[in-house]
Amino acid sequence: MAALEDRYWWFVGRRFIVAALLRHFWQPDTNPPLLLDLGCGTGGSFGLLRRFGRVIGLDASPDALALARKKHPDVPLVLGDAQKLPFASDRFDLVAVLDVLEHLPDDRQALREIRRVLKPGGSVLFTVPAFMSLWSVHDIALGHYRRYLPSELLAKLREAKLTVRHWSFAICPLLPAVFVFRKVQNWWMQGKEAATALIELPDPLNRTLIALLKLEASVLTRFRLPFGVSIVGVAQKVK
Repeated sequence: MAALEDRYWWFVGRRFIVAALLRHFWQPDTNPPLLLDLGCGTGGSFGLLRRFGRVIGLDASPDALALARKKHPDVPLVLGDAQKLPFASDRFDLVAVLDVLEHLPDDRQALREIRRVLKPGGSVLFTVPAFMSLWSVHDIALGHYRRYLPSELLAKLREAKLTVRHWSFAICPLLPAVFVFRKVQNWWMQGKEAATALIELPDPLNRTLIALLKLEASVLTRFRLPFGVSIVGVAQKVK
């Protein structure tokens, strides 16, 4: 991740989508607002999130935090568990949980904790992988527990008393190609150690995919895309 997240189409494209969601569906009450990058990894989203407010990063991996600290020495970093957040209640204006919930044994507890640390009126911005039919050795290698259907994710958000303002599928046009690739990868990797699908692409193709997701980011804030590799959205702790 540390080597790829500044240029790889998936990470760059996701940041365009995150920025579009924040611009359209988040209106902070404080200035400057305080943001938590929950499961921040090696800090690839810090540059984007800092355009919207002050950022604190939390992750369960000391190695990831060490890499994040090298790239962003001025961002406060906390080693901690998303299912038991080491923060006071009603502290953050926004919690960004970007492809993190699927890594947690108890995602319901994590959502309850997210609500607890949000200020009244605060928001959670979420991205998760979609469809168990896409489950592959890529998910196993990344330590995923699940992929989501919208009905499952929305029910868990409601259960945590978070009100969804907008959600959509994302990475829509690539779903057929990803489906085929994951099935071939599962067949090819039978009996071998699980590996991710983070494969460096030729630069023209990588740039084309980034441009495609940049275009998609401008669309999914206006319309709910009918299918995709991910589910993205914004929910709110209603006052």
